[in-house]
Amino acid sequence: MKTLHIANIILCILFCAGCDKDNEAVLPVIKPEATGEMIDARDGFNYHWVRYNGLDWTVENAHYQTTEGTYAIYTANQILSESEDETNSKTLAKYGYLYTYQGALEAAPDGWRVPTDDDWKKLEKALGMSSRETEETGWRGKYAAELMKQGEEGTSLNFLYAGYWIASTSSYASQFHLMGAYGLYWSSTEDTLKSNKYAYYRKFLYNSPQVFRYSTDKANMLSIRFVRDSDSNTNN
Repeated sequence: MKTLHIANIILCILFCAGCDKDNEAVLPVIKPEATGEMIDARDGFNYHWVRYNGLDWTVENAHYQTTEGTYAIYTANQILSESEDETNSKTLAKYGYLYTYQGALEAAPDGWRVPTDDDWKKLEKALGMSSRETEETGWRGKYAAELMKQGEEGTSLNFLYAGYWIASTSSYASQFHLMGAYGLYWSSTEDTLKSNKYAYYRKFLYNSPQVFRYSTDKANMLSIRFVRDSDSNTNN
């Protein structure tokens, strides 16, 4: 009986391992319809973009310095062996700035915009999410976030875990939270069911394959990607 019990355990382990491989196998390989570059004429920063479902999306977080008080560099968990300036420079190079809603709108270069909630839904549909799921709040989609996090091996969207800044004070030592674990990105669409102080956003968690949709206070600071309609920008 003991031998049979051990054999059953081994079979369960093998079965679960097979399930994991099956789950990996169903993740589709999706490549952009087109790619290109855009240089922000205001500060010379070079963005790359990828095209999905009629929209061009930048694949770097925004780096433009907006009005004072509307942007910040994530400064928590500093590396003790480096100066503050060196740490901030590395953080900015990788993750870009965090912005309030006002800062997000200011940051968009000419010809580009902060994505609307509908722009996000178009991207989610291009990555396999159903129309019904895109309208829901909370965690949605079977594997959309996995695709959004991919680099050149897949979608090239490369969404990052830049953390966020909370405007409201708390018992925590810092108002910056969870860089390396969470990525929160603005939409320009206000949540009319609450008030004009709230706008929709998307959230990614390092160990979740789903995308979170909800609204948050415009005074909080999140990351931004830019988007434009691609119909008239075929060769740019």
